[in-house]
Amino acid sequence: MYIPSVQSVLTAGLALTGSLKESRTVVEGDVMDYAVEKCLDGDGNTRCSKPFVVTESTCYQIEWNTEGTFTHTTVEVRDGGSGEIVYYRDTNGEWIPEKGELVYLDFKPKIPATGNQTVHYVVRTCE
Repeated sequence: MYIPSVQSVLTAGLALTGSLKESRTVVEGDVMDYAVEKCLDGDGNTRCSKPFVVTESTCYQIEWNTEGTFTHTTVEVRDGGSGEIVYYRDTNGEWIPEKGELVYLDFKPKIPATGNQTVHYVVRTCE
């Protein structure tokens, strides 16, 4: 007997309401970059986004910017359970997940000695 997961029930509910057809903000916030590879470091700084659910074959627009003059961060979309990278981007752009799952974002500094910067991010569904 098939028992649906909470994630699949939530995804189906969102689809039925039609909320996946129009552009909407999925998650937005400010975090420190992932120079210290923990979502919450020893000083209490948040270094990952809050987890959010993505839906298979739905387009998401990921945008971010990092404070500082000489900074460059990349985004890693990670599985909410395992922490494994499921998607990687070097610049703002679109992502279409291959499956529905719970994910979170982290932002890696790519210029040496420029870590510990604040990153503002927003993820929206595509129009």
